[in-house]
Amino acid sequence: MDMENDKRFVRMAIEVAKKSKEKGNLPFGCILVDGNGEVIIAGENTINTDNDCLAHAEINLIREVSKTHDHAYLQNCSIYTSDEPCPMCTSAIYWSGIGKLVYGLSKAKYYEIVGRDNPNWVFEMPTRELLDKGGRKLEVIGPLLEDEASILHSD
Repeated sequence: MDMENDKRFVRMAIEVAKKSKEKGNLPFGCILVDGNGEVIIAGENTINTDNDCLAHAEINLIREVSKTHDHAYLQNCSIYTSDEPCPMCTSAIYWSGIGKLVYGLSKAKYYEIVGRDNPNWVFEMPTRELLDKGGRKLEVIGPLLEDEASILHSD
């Protein structure tokens, strides 16, 4: 895929994040694109509506897609996220077999916007640094469209 497609799909993930926010959840979203460039599933953050601290957008997406697609299939898929995934979601992406990750807003920029006042909500492990510890290599692109993605966290 080219950079224009990557931008288009990150924008789709940002739209999913907006929907999540409108429903009273945290503004995080993602989509999964197969090897043919087709969006096969979207994932929203549902922490508040599900009363589940693990219901991050990426986790929700991976739980659903894993019911119908195996590791070999997911290796040819790309996940596009509104924000750089947290360490839990990064690990889930790794273990799922997804072959490519593209994210909008970096964790560094995210924390510049929302602050670091509550140490319970700060976990700054860059995605690339965490993935470098794994044996399987994942293509990572991002940050991409940070200004667009940052609007989700600005109000």
